[in-house]
Amino acid sequence: MGASRRRRTPAAQERCRTRAPRGRIAISGPKAFRIVTRAEVIAICHRNLARLDATIESWTTAGRRNGTIEQKDIEKVIARRYELRRQLNADRFVELQKQVAAEIGFLQVDSERHVERAAEIAARSKHDLRRSKAAAEALVQRLQALKVEIPADIRSELSGSARSSERLEATMARAFLLVPSQALDTSPDRQRALADRLGAGERRETLQEWLSRQHREMEDPALARVDAVLGELRGLGIDSSPFSDRVALLEAESPARRSLVADSLLLDLAVAVKDGRARVRLANELRQRRAELSVMKSTEAASLRSEIEETLSSPSASNGQELVKRADCLIEEEFKAMAAEERRRVLEGLASLGYEVSEGMATAWVDNGQIVLRKAANPDYGVELLGGSRSDLLQVRAVGIGSSAEIRDQNRDRDMETIWCGEFDRLKALVAKAGGNVVMEFARPVGQFPLKIVSDPGVATKRRLPKERELPLNRHN
Repeated sequence: MGASRRRRTPAAQERCRTRAPRGRIAISGPKAFRIVTRAEVIAICHRNLARLDATIESWTTAGRRNGTIEQKDIEKVIARRYELRRQLNADRFVELQKQVAAEIGFLQVDSERHVERAAEIAARSKHDLRRSKAAAEALVQRLQALKVEIPADIRSELSGSARSSERLEATMARAFLLVPSQALDTSPDRQRALADRLGAGERRETLQEWLSRQHREMEDPALARVDAVLGELRGLGIDSSPFSDRVALLEAESPARRSLVADSLLLDLAVAVKDGRARVRLANELRQRRAELSVMKSTEAASLRSEIEETLSSPSASNGQELVKRADCLIEEEFKAMAAEERRRVLEGLASLGYEVSEGMATAWVDNGQIVLRKAANPDYGVELLGGSRSDLLQVRAVGIGSSAEIRDQNRDRDMETIWCGEFDRLKALVAKAGGNVVMEFARPVGQFPLKIVSDPGVATKRRLPKERELPLNRHN
């Protein structure tokens, strides 16, 4: 008879089943990983969509206020939002998160462009009205110098506080017809031409030609700078009436002093613009936090959302920054709690792989940030989990259970590390089946570090039992 077949030990048998393929380096040494579950990803996507909704609200509000967007523009944005929602229903999570971030960035930049456009329109309107008023005043003086009788309604319009350059120019067009054609141009060439032709077939100067000549003489860089900043205030939705009196005084100043007086006004306007931008940013942040809190079901989230709504409806409220911080903390805590609940499935997976998981271990993991699970088939070995179930980064490694003073079988220790390599792959598959994903941060090859030796978790539990038993007895006494 041939030599009897050597009986393999349980460790050797398991090593055969989980042996790394030829050419592959076993990385069952210490490793760190993150677990991202399906529930977490879906919650993150809902949170991102809520932020997008808040951004759309801010973009729409600013655009309508400034008259820089049309209904068709809003409908296009809403259509893109619904398309992103369909990606969530189709489990296209990565693509959804990328496109939501891009859409939010686009709307924020586009909103700033709309504010700039509104500022330009407002500045141009203010500039045109100022020039029209100056031209109207020049026309009245011209008519008075020519001793032309000005109808009362025309004089009232030209001398009043008109709010529209278009209306004022319409009145000037009527008044311009009162000016004798011979008086429109007093240049020597014009006088000679009139004398030669005796006025026959002459072309009358138009109002626009006359205004163009007047406007070239009325341009003022200081007033133009003030108009630009006032336009930005309007684009931000900020009331500029507190500066009205100072602007009127600036307009009445002589051109020689106007630049000096404008510098002081511009400094104060710049402060108002800076404060206005900060308030707009804060309001946008509050809308985003309110939207994110709306996807949370806790009473704390509902209460904080109500506080944010009150602050948004009261522009003078000063607790905006505090509310943003509180909302961020609450959102982070809720997501951590949800993630911790999902990561408890790591223990369930290890239990299915033959590790001893008893009731209360999950709580011990949270409280201590460290737990050791014994391998039932090989009681001298187990795995150590570090980081706690409330930590984003988890660390795991195979360990020996016993006393560090004992002499260890180095080959057997290495075999058990190699076995753990296959088990970790199976653990990843179990997590994926439950809707999660294991993201590796780092992993060390087998044997790079000596096998860590930890005390018997069963002995540690027995040492705690008398204290735990004393509590019920005391309660009964």
